[in-house]
Amino acid sequence: MDNTTGHKKKIVLSGTAGSGKSTIGKLLSNKLGWPLLSMGDYTRQFAEEKYQLDINAFQELCIANPEIDKQLKESFISKCNELVNAVIDYRLGFHFIPDAFHVFLTVSDSEAIRRVKDAQRKNEDALQIPKRNIQMRERFIKQYNLDFFDLLNYDLVINTDEKRPEDICKLICIT
Repeated sequence: MDNTTGHKKKIVLSGTAGSGKSTIGKLLSNKLGWPLLSMGDYTRQFAEEKYQLDINAFQELCIANPEIDKQLKESFISKCNELVNAVIDYRLGFHFIPDAFHVFLTVSDSEAIRRVKDAQRKNEDALQIPKRNIQMRERFIKQYNLDFFDLLNYDLVINTDEKRPEDICKLICIT
């Protein structure tokens, strides 16, 4: 699809927890026939397999041990940059995946909590969403001097509170 996202061959989704990155990523991947790489899925799997921790406890571990975060980041970025066409769910992708169309998804805390509760993600406390967003932002600023909340980093910003995922995908594909 050459019209998609200004002729760029990768779409990187960023945003707060519960904003719809996973849902939108899956829909875009199916629509475009491109692979989906998700830092959240990658991290959850790593945390569970290597440390037997949920995402919230693993984030605490990463705060105390920045080297773990660095290794995860480097491994994931390498996978992303190997691909020509891809949909990537990665909060810091605006910086580490340069040749891409960068989208930031926003959502209210109350809607994010509702969505995460409805998704019934294993070992994930939906009420920790606001705290998790703050911790991620602070950690990324401290470790990388990058603020994924800075909307100037993105080609497109979408509030997902009252939009259907299909409509968000259409908006991304025609931009």
